Amino acid sequence: MQEKRPLRIHFMGIGGSGMSAVAQIAHARGYIVTGCDLQTDTPYIEKVKKLGITVSMGHNSGHLKDIDILAVTPAVFYQNDDHPETALGREKSILMKWQEFMGKYLHKNKFVICIAGTHGKSTTTALAGILLETAGLDPTVEVGATVLVWHNNFRLGKSDYFISEADEFHENFASYRPDIIILNNIEMDHPEFFTSEENLLDTYQNFINSLKPGGHIIVNRDSPLITQLRLPPATHYYSLKDTNNIEPTPDSTSFEYHRHKYSLKIPGRHNISNALGIIKLAEILNINHSDLNSTLKQFSGIGRRLELIGEKNGVKIYDDYANHPTAFAATINGVKQLHPQDQVIAVIEPHTFTRLRTLLPQLPESLRAADKVIISKIFASRETDPGDFSGADITAASKHDNCRYIPEFNDIILYLRSLSEARISLSNTVILVMGSGLSHKLSRQIFESL
Repeated sequence: MQEKRPLRIHFMGIGGSGMSAVAQIAHARGYIVTGCDLQTDTPYIEKVKKLGITVSMGHNSGHLKDIDILAVTPAVFYQNDDHPETALGREKSILMKWQEFMGKYLHKNKFVICIAGTHGKSTTTALAGILLETAGLDPTVEVGATVLVWHNNFRLGKSDYFISEADEFHENFASYRPDIIILNNIEMDHPEFFTSEENLLDTYQNFINSLKPGGHIIVNRDSPLITQLRLPPATHYYSLKDTNNIEPTPDSTSFEYHRHKYSLKIPGRHNISNALGIIKLAEILNINHSDLNSTLKQFSGIGRRLELIGEKNGVKIYDDYANHPTAFAATINGVKQLHPQDQVIAVIEPHTFTRLRTLLPQLPESLRAADKVIISKIFASRETDPGDFSGADITAASKHDNCRYIPEFNDIILYLRSLSEARISLSNTVILVMGSGLSHKLSRQIFESL
């Protein structure tokens, strides 16, 4: 009998934060993996190449010779749905999103734990993975950010546990069949795809309905939109209202929850909320308090989540992925906890025209705690410039007394340098760069320019 050869998977957009993790897991599981990307310098693409995976620059239908599955990022459907590579994949009936590949192939016969919600997915996924690792459960983990202790955006385990960050955009999590769901929160987001809150909630409802029989769902009772979902009777709830004695310091945050004391190294009330979901997960999996406490106390975070790039001359540069007003506020408040005496200059690269246009009313409150705000030009991502909305509109809508629009990164750097040259001291200052486009480069360029 002829042996069945391994499936050949080509990942289109392999440098992305989630796809690169799945490509590496697939490679380790014996699939023959290749990939391509328009970007040559994403934070993840070198990790893929180091495994010996062939990565081509740009897209070409010639990549699909002898390929069994073309796994794509949903962004390609917005950028160029008629590209010859996707067109050929569709013609050959091998085209699917990378999330569908993971759900159908990598999740198969696994105990699947999915972390979903508008905010905190990556941090909570990393926490869940480290919790199970600490407890000796040896999980495989896919996360859309670099987990600092793993130096990568995935972990390869030998057990049946598989933890995945589950993204609602484009109904990316529709192919998952989880045993456990942690639902952090729901807010209106991705208006380029979700036409209304009702549309957004329908997508989450379908995901919840995909829970395996006997499965568990852990939800944040503090999120108003979650209360509009039809949840199973055995839902596990958590709430910040059930915590006591929250004591934030620059080094940690301690709190009490259901008569137990916990300590978190990462700052912010939003991270306490993330931790509460992990506490519920530990209860369901019968993980002891020693392993739980150790995980929470030692967790140092993930890449691009209040990541300290460096400090020079009393100026600290932080980089964060925040792209939503709620995330702006949480991140600024986290910096204030770490450095309560410092002034905070928030530098924001807005992400997509539709998101910021839709969420403008939330902007003034989200930026209130920053001392100065700089808005760059909008990173279009998968969208095209509508021509009637820019960073100048965002700046005006911020209603912040010290907010200015500086479109280009180079000019932002020159402006920050001019503050020092004008003898306006930047000592005891935090420059917080936020965005999910190219702002990770800006944060490093600012640091180098100091």
